[in-house]
Amino acid sequence: MLNFLAVFLGGGIGSILRWVVCNKINTHWGTMAVNVIGAFLIGCAYAYISQKANLRPEIRLFVMTGLLGGFTTFSTYLLDFTNLINKGSLPEAGTYLAFSIIIGVCGLLAGIKLVA
Repeated sequence: MLNFLAVFLGGGIGSILRWVVCNKINTHWGTMAVNVIGAFLIGCAYAYISQKANLRPEIRLFVMTGLLGGFTTFSTYLLDFTNLINKGSLPEAGTYLAFSIIIGVCGLLAGIKLVA
């Protein structure tokens, strides 16, 4: 239950922060800014949290899955991609990168076509 609450609260805060940043910039560049900021922050959080084994799992869930996941899922996507590279899984990393973009765009277009 505590894990659920950590993700829930972090996600709500992250989503509000994304909305604030995007409203301040008020163009598609706001989305890019959120994605780049989120990627930087999840890198910082990952490095810090992975070195601090004494942190409770709820804190990791609050920050990485909730707050930064609510702020942008792009940051998690890049972390997964980088972890695959660091493990030496270059073909899988490339496939993950390409498929996420290509299939994501196809899904977006299919959704637009379906509803329009």
